[in-house]
Amino acid sequence: MKKIVIICMILQVLLFLGCSRDNDTVDVDMSIYSESDLTNSALDKWLLTNLVDPYNIEVVYRFDRNNTEVSRDVSPVKLERVQPMMEAVLNCYIRPYEKIAGKTFIKTFVPKQYALFGSVLYNTNGSVVLGTADAGRKVTLYDVNNFSESVVEGDAGVRRKLRTIHHEFVHIMNQNVIIPPSFAEITKADYYEDWTNSSNTETLAKSLGFVSRYARGKYTEDFAEMAAHLLVMGQVWFDNYVLTAPRSAQLKLRAKEQEVVDYYKAAFGLDFRALQNETQLAFKTIYNAKDPTDITQTLPIWLGTNKVKSILYTPGASHYTSYGISTAFTTVYNNFVNAVATQSTVTERRFVKNMALNFSSDSTVTVSFGYASTATGAIGFYADYDFGFKINVATSEIVFTKKVPEGTTGSNNNGALSRFKPYFEQYILPYMTNRVFVLNWLPTAITPTDPLYRTFGGFYEKDNSTNYFYGPIELK
Repeated sequence: MKKIVIICMILQVLLFLGCSRDNDTVDVDMSIYSESDLTNSALDKWLLTNLVDPYNIEVVYRFDRNNTEVSRDVSPVKLERVQPMMEAVLNCYIRPYEKIAGKTFIKTFVPKQYALFGSVLYNTNGSVVLGTADAGRKVTLYDVNNFSESVVEGDAGVRRKLRTIHHEFVHIMNQNVIIPPSFAEITKADYYEDWTNSSNTETLAKSLGFVSRYARGKYTEDFAEMAAHLLVMGQVWFDNYVLTAPRSAQLKLRAKEQEVVDYYKAAFGLDFRALQNETQLAFKTIYNAKDPTDITQTLPIWLGTNKVKSILYTPGASHYTSYGISTAFTTVYNNFVNAVATQSTVTERRFVKNMALNFSSDSTVTVSFGYASTATGAIGFYADYDFGFKINVATSEIVFTKKVPEGTTGSNNNGALSRFKPYFEQYILPYMTNRVFVLNWLPTAITPTDPLYRTFGGFYEKDNSTNYFYGPIELK
């Protein structure tokens, strides 16, 4: 036995010497992560005051591998990141729910333990784990070392981290009250378990009616992603997301949105919109978050949602004196007007007074010329020409395509077509169809603080902003 002990000691010494390196020191104080360290630090006191005492929530930040998958590497959380992370959880998750749902709801459903780790947890498929919810009682948060109070979108930003928090809490709610089967039916054929596959791009997921790539994984993740994005990113962001998706996807996203709102009310008696507003208020007042530009209040969306009745161009109107008029368009318009008024057959001559774009749907418009029989007469007739149009909401671009037969209403049926068509096809038709236009609130001299803002709108040629036309907008 003595020989064996001696041999073992010699081997240990040799191994120690064989592994040593000059000037290679490791200066890591792991004691600060020890579960046996019962020192009541300032951080512990803060956690006790803000989470343990009022909500009975334990925050495990001292490194304990048993709180995660022991087969995978993960780093401990930096102590200076613990309080900011948990402050964000309090500000933008617990307190909004407490205000809207009440203390009983919080004490009943909020998980009682948070385990924090510094790094992400890597999956074999290349994806990473940012958070998990276990049995409705514990949430594990990863990548806390990179947490930033910034609201800039990204994995480290406060909104991204809180999306994880809200996402995991929705799973907890679903463990108590199941998701209605009707939700899964909305995009049933498009769920894709291998959601990290490169073919599942953000663009594809959006086109299929999903709020993120991850939402395609399965309907439970889809539901959690929908609720989390609505709460954390806000309604303006979601409306923009929907309105820049294909029409079929818009209908699916709106159906899912309604399912989420209805679920909160039916399952827990919660006003989802009130919760959403309270959550957004916290982001904005505490973290200085800003809503993105609301594209629902842009001319492309107004046209695309069939909100606009007409845009009227009347040469000589006072607003063109005040704000300017495009020489390029005026030349085309005047050439057309003069050609109609001076055509060879005197009895066919007519006198155009204005041009209106009358929007009959979200994809069709009638270009209508109001005219009189004499140069000094008042408008008594209209020559109408129908166009289709397609809007790219992301770029505000609009393309016109001519429909046939030309015109369906007004005076076309009483000889106007023969009087106007040749000159229309010579001047107006190529102007409308041979260009890509950009929709905007024109003139740009009318700023957002002006009472007239959004009362005028028009079109300018892409890459040539000096070629434009605009006029007052009439809404439906």
